[in-house]
Amino acid sequence: MRIKSAVKLLVCGGIIGGSMLVPGVSGGTSAIILGIYDRLVEAVSDIFSDFKKNAAFLTIVAVGGVVGAVLLSGWIVYLVNLFFAPSMYLFSGAILGSVPLMVKKSRITKQNLHCLVFAAVGAAAAVGVAKIPFWGDASVDGIGMSIILQLLCGFVIAVALILPGISTSHILLVLGMYEPILMAVKQLNIVYLLPVCAGVLGGILVCTKTLDRAMKQFPSQTYMIIAGFVMASVYDIFPGTVDNALLQSVCVLLGVVGFAAVCMISLYQSKSE
Repeated sequence: MRIKSAVKLLVCGGIIGGSMLVPGVSGGTSAIILGIYDRLVEAVSDIFSDFKKNAAFLTIVAVGGVVGAVLLSGWIVYLVNLFFAPSMYLFSGAILGSVPLMVKKSRITKQNLHCLVFAAVGAAAAVGVAKIPFWGDASVDGIGMSIILQLLCGFVIAVALILPGISTSHILLVLGMYEPILMAVKQLNIVYLLPVCAGVLGGILVCTKTLDRAMKQFPSQTYMIIAGFVMASVYDIFPGTVDNALLQSVCVLLGVVGFAAVCMISLYQSKSE
């Protein structure tokens, strides 16, 4: 792999890692915006077909993600807290800016316009997940959850990691595992984390293979579902209108800038592939 390509992947991984702590922004959505979502899914799904190449790709993105989470997350969270509405408008515009690329990859034609309904299905599914009420927290030190349930929770978390528009933190809250997992990480409770990690790993392998196959065999339906997920992700982060007219104008401008920038960049990347 060329140094230029490796550096680009490191930067992409860093942005993904840093942005995942923004409320409502999923790693999958960030990967789509950066134009590496398909490659990530394919690399995980077919990792053994060209192990050296796929492992190198995933390692570079993962290293970038860890570095980004450490270095960028603090700044991103700080800016979001300081300039909440403008930041959310910018993120919303950037997320929506990746939708035209999904539509283009779906290969929608006059003959298969009915596939547009799959975008509504994807959006409804993403919003439905966001509407699920939270369960109670599971105790780490008490009886807690059985190993089987921890494995299943890890599998569900993997689905949230892979599918764009679904917040992993929300899924953890829904499953009642947000606080327990944070506590387990803080206490380095390996015994508690191992079944969850095993479930996540298994879920990623199963889901990526299924998703990769679907994108290749049913591109119109699959990419429209993904487009629906992406559009619905704005539901969680859009802040609504603000009272100050000048600030509202700035917010709208940032939203347009975010949309136009990502739209142009993603479509340019698709042409160069």
